[in-house]
Amino acid sequence: MNRKSGVILGIALIIFLVISIIGAALMTVVMSRARQTNDLEKRTQAYFFARSGVEIAREYVDEISKSDEQFFDEKVIVLHGDLSSEDNGELSFHFQDVTNVWSKDNVRASFEASASSFRNHEVVTAIWRNSESTNFLSSGNAGDMTRTLAFMCSEGSAGIPVFDMAIFADGKIETGASANSKVIGDIGTNSTDTSAISRQGNGGNGKGKNNKVAVYGDVYFGPGTNLDGVDPGDYYMYEGNIVGTLDSTRDYKSILPEFPDFPVLTERDSLSVNSNISIINDNGYYENISVDPGKTLTIDTGAEGTVRSVVVDQLSLGLNSSIELSGSGKLNLHVKNNLNLPNGNGKLAFINNNGNPESIDRIVFYYTGDTLGNLDFKGTLFIHNENGVSLGGNSTLNVSGLIIYDGAGNVSMKGTPEAHSIALFAPNSKVIMTGNADFHGAIVCDEYYGSGGPDVIYKNIEEEFTEASLEIISGDGEEAFEQWGE
Repeated sequence: MNRKSGVILGIALIIFLVISIIGAALMTVVMSRARQTNDLEKRTQAYFFARSGVEIAREYVDEISKSDEQFFDEKVIVLHGDLSSEDNGELSFHFQDVTNVWSKDNVRASFEASASSFRNHEVVTAIWRNSESTNFLSSGNAGDMTRTLAFMCSEGSAGIPVFDMAIFADGKIETGASANSKVIGDIGTNSTDTSAISRQGNGGNGKGKNNKVAVYGDVYFGPGTNLDGVDPGDYYMYEGNIVGTLDSTRDYKSILPEFPDFPVLTERDSLSVNSNISIINDNGYYENISVDPGKTLTIDTGAEGTVRSVVVDQLSLGLNSSIELSGSGKLNLHVKNNLNLPNGNGKLAFINNNGNPESIDRIVFYYTGDTLGNLDFKGTLFIHNENGVSLGGNSTLNVSGLIIYDGAGNVSMKGTPEAHSIALFAPNSKVIMTGNADFHGAIVCDEYYGSGGPDVIYKNIEEEFTEASLEIISGDGEEAFEQWGE
């Protein structure tokens, strides 16, 4: 009997030991699973803390950039705080400028080295900007768990509205003093000084009948301009027009195309066109080309996709003479120094005059001279010199395309010229219109000055011209992008 009791006791002990081992194993598994669940919960919470830090920082960047677009260009800012604030449920965050302490070239190293000083905050986010993107490095701290996320983005842009106003200047706009001087269309400046748009001799936006700026369109000042005290009644306007501010500063100078070097071409004999048939059908350099009054020079541009190049030291065009295009290709016409045109009001020469409206896309006229008038031209006119340029005089200039001037000299229209164009694009230049000069199109410049009774009459280019005619200007903006990492 005692032997049986001993066996039963041994079996019971073995069973108890097995159950204890199984129980301990189960407890270990349960505790491990609990720890894993707790770690996962804290890890997830830390991730969302870090993600929230990025979103809060982006809102901060957007808000600051509304009033100061360049604020983050040279700075490194650290945001830190807690999402679970007990301050009436409000978030509590602080912003610290660490530009002089952290290296902008390696923010991550500085961020990691400073992690311990921010360890008691649920959210720590560094913000800095380079030429391509705005960058965020964000850590979320939940208990003993930390997650760090890297995020970079470019908000992108719709591009600069190239020619949506009658006059746009980076700085001052002063219209003519004459009661007949007017701007028909919108007018705008990057300046935040409300006296930057004024009437000649007034020194500020007009108060009273004799000082009002005659702008029959909207008036726009730079972003953040204080418009207190400025009233649409200070301007001659159509009913419904406004005085407002731009959504963002416009950097037209950055989209100014580069004037190309004149190509080195096969030298040709000088050409005098005094008969009814004269054709250029090859690339070439000419010391002199002259077209007698009433005569036509035809330049064969070849098949579609071909770009014919002709370089001329001196081009002389007589009254009612013309240069016309044949073929389906395009022409780059380079005139180095001298362009002689008919003298007298209303006396014109013609370039690409026989083409349809789309033919303005077929020719670019590169010119290094400083005077131009009595010309009717369908195409893009690109002027390059440092002395400035005079358009018109007592003459007519019709450019059914775009006029570009890349120098810093003055662009002047004096006397009684009448110029028609998509636009005068001279973002580095002061445009000066005096007398009874008229410009039909848009003007983009550094500063604008009117004297006497000049008029600027805006034309809606989208209705009158082809999109391809503006391809020489690259104002398409930037594509937005976002990129996350950990």
